[in-house]
Amino acid sequence: MNFIFEILIILILVIFQSLFGVGLLLFGTPIFLLLGNNFENTLTLILPVSIMISLLQLTYRRKNNNTKILEFNLYCLPFLIIFLLLNLFFGSLIDIKLYVSILLIVSSLILLNKDRFFRASQDFLIYRKQFLIIIGCIHGATNMGGAFLSIFSSLVNNENRLNTRYYIAYGYFIMGIIQYVTILLIGKTSIDFSKLIYISFPIIVFYPLQNVFSKMNDKFFITIINYVSLSFGFIALLMSIS
Repeated sequence: MNFIFEILIILILVIFQSLFGVGLLLFGTPIFLLLGNNFENTLTLILPVSIMISLLQLTYRRKNNNTKILEFNLYCLPFLIIFLLLNLFFGSLIDIKLYVSILLIVSSLILLNKDRFFRASQDFLIYRKQFLIIIGCIHGATNMGGAFLSIFSSLVNNENRLNTRYYIAYGYFIMGIIQYVTILLIGKTSIDFSKLIYISFPIIVFYPLQNVFSKMNDKFFITIINYVSLSFGFIALLMSIS
């Protein structure tokens, strides 16, 4: 892949995730898979950058909720590990590009119509543990749990953008560390550690972009994530089957 093109993709996604909390994994995973990277290479390229953005978001405005965080750790993370291991050992047996594209479209449609799927947030909260298990399975298998994490976070935080982004940032941070360490320990692909230079991108752009973030209202914040996800999902699907 052209080095300049790679830099441009990562920089654009860093800007998007610095504002909206998602983007680098949600869009970067299908982009780099479609450009010819395998699953492990894709993760080792974008996970360190995603971890850095999430760390900056966590330290920028602290919104601690120990109960929600504990539930996330207990119900999401074990299934993340299980399905990541399944992908690393058996991922070559499935067309990961196609499944990632379809999953992006499905999750985007759910995001855009979540009021139909979850008419009463109180009813949804009854099944929040099961939803966290699903997020862990999806993210471990495809690295595409971000859209579902966004749904979960916006619902449990009443669509407050500050609390929503904090929860998403925590999820991406802890899941990213687990994924990266797992690949370092048992991955089959040699890692190009020179690509760690990309973690400098969020350090440079994150804080100036927070002035833009502070001017967004909650509805605009959620809507942008939804429509960009859906649009990119259809593009990724067309590219994967062409």
